[in-house]
Amino acid sequence: MRLAVGIVLILSGAFYSPILYAQKQDSLVVLRDTFARPFPIVWRAIKQIIEEQHCGIESEKQSFDEQTERYRGNIRSAPCVLASGEDSTYEVLKRYGRVPIIRGGVWTSGRIQYNFNVKDIDNKKVQVVLTAELSGFEAYVTHLSHAWNANGILERQMMQRLREVLEKPKEEKNNTSGP
Repeated sequence: MRLAVGIVLILSGAFYSPILYAQKQDSLVVLRDTFARPFPIVWRAIKQIIEEQHCGIESEKQSFDEQTERYRGNIRSAPCVLASGEDSTYEVLKRYGRVPIIRGGVWTSGRIQYNFNVKDIDNKKVQVVLTAELSGFEAYVTHLSHAWNANGILERQMMQRLREVLEKPKEEKNNTSGP
C-alpha cells in the first residue's frame, strides 16, 4: 500500500510544475468601423496610413464577387518597428500590450503588425475590421521572437487616422464653394 501511495505522489509531483502554467494574455482587440466611401478610396487610404507609419505592405488580397457585385479584401502590414535596443524596448512594449514574462529576458526589438479586413456592405458603405499583433525578440534567455496581442492603443490611433484621411476630401469639397 505504501508503495502505491508513493508512486501516486511521485507521478503527481512529476506532472505538476509551475512552469507549465500558461501566462495570461490580453484578449484580441477587434476594431470595426463603417465608411460611406467607395471601396477603392478606402483601400487606398488604408495603404496610405500604413505607409505613413513607415511600414511596408506584407500582403494585400482583393476580390470582386460578380454575383453580389461587392469587393472584399485584406491588407496586412509588414512588421513595423516600435523600439530597438536593450535600454528602452521593454518599456515601449509594455505600454502597448502584456509582454511575455521571461525571467532574466532582455528584449532587443519590438514590432507591431496590422491586419485590415475590408468589405463592401449595403448602401454603398465599406466595413473595415482592424486587428494587430505585437512581437518582440528576446535575446538573452530564449533567443526567439515572441508574439502576443496588442492592447488596442495603437489600433485605435490607426483607425482614427483612417477616419481623418477619409473625411478630409469631403471637407475640402465643402470649403471650395464660393462666398
